[in-house]
Amino acid sequence: MPSPTVKKTELGFKRFLHHLFHLILPSGDSTRIPVPAEEVGSILILRPDKLGDMITTIPVAHALKKMFGHIRIEIIASPLNRQLVVDDPCFDAVHTYRKNILKDLPLIFTLRKKRYDIVFDPICHDSVTGLLLSRLISNGAIRAAARKLDLMSFYDYCEPFQPEGEEHNIDNNLLVFNLFGVAPETVDPFMPVYLPEDCQTKAAAFVQTLSEDRTFRVGINISAGSPTRNLALSKFSALIDGIIAEHAGVQCVIVCTSGDRERGRQLVENREGKAYLVPQGLSLLEAAAIIEKFDLFVSPDTSLIHMARLMRVPVVGLYSGHLRNYHFWKPYRQEHGSVVSSHPGHLHDIEVSRILEEVDKLLKSVYPDGTARITPSR
Repeated sequence: MPSPTVKKTELGFKRFLHHLFHLILPSGDSTRIPVPAEEVGSILILRPDKLGDMITTIPVAHALKKMFGHIRIEIIASPLNRQLVVDDPCFDAVHTYRKNILKDLPLIFTLRKKRYDIVFDPICHDSVTGLLLSRLISNGAIRAAARKLDLMSFYDYCEPFQPEGEEHNIDNNLLVFNLFGVAPETVDPFMPVYLPEDCQTKAAAFVQTLSEDRTFRVGINISAGSPTRNLALSKFSALIDGIIAEHAGVQCVIVCTSGDRERGRQLVENREGKAYLVPQGLSLLEAAAIIEKFDLFVSPDTSLIHMARLMRVPVVGLYSGHLRNYHFWKPYRQEHGSVVSSHPGHLHDIEVSRILEEVDKLLKSVYPDGTARITPSR
């Protein structure tokens, strides 16, 4: 984590850049909006950041392609998140931004020559990278953004970022439909990450190895990428026991990265037929294909939560007490399913009893007649 001195220097440099932009860059032109869809032939989406950001942008790309099939959709990804879109037929081209000026400048010049009709920046904060890419590539294109603070005036279309707002990141992405005069709330956002056939085949093969006498399948993710976003192994163990005790016919599947493999083995030990560990070495898309088979998914705040919700899998998510972050990344369009810590920097104080209570509330709301069962379609 950056030291206070480094953080202060970064903030000072950003303030300098913002001041410089206001001196030298022209403002956007809001009179260009809305634009008739038939006049738009191509859109470039800027998403050179993290996995979760890309996952929450994929629905808008799929929705655009479904509503306006004639529009060519291209995207700028990062080396990390390009795996989520490189095989997705929705995208007509995937470009990689590497944060390496020697490689990125030729890419920018190439994309500029394409003369896109719209360049969309869905990054929901004042991103210097997003602004510079949209300016350098646009070459006459409509420059649109989801939400910004100080930098919103540089876009032809942009909504104000609300520091205390409760907008989910997926809904922020859907704001791009305002460009076409389409109300974002009328658009179906449940369009998940594309899962190649080999991922689905591997998931189906794993599910066939599970016990057939279970009638309800619960996935539990024990990997979160950061110690501040994870629970102690003893709490996960108590959670599994609590779910098995309270819900007849349940089958728990432990999802984890290779680094947490040993923790996963300890959790399934002595729970034969009731707890299983996913295969080793899964890719993110292979893990998602298995999660699609769950009737319920429990996870700390990770990108897997968003993948699950877009596949309409009910989710219980565990979050730190940083409320703006929680609203941005909570389980999408669920009344229940959130367990939030009282501490803004971690979720270590979350008790198992609270998770079990939320599991029970969510199951009753999603399956009110109690008839949830594992079916071939799941």
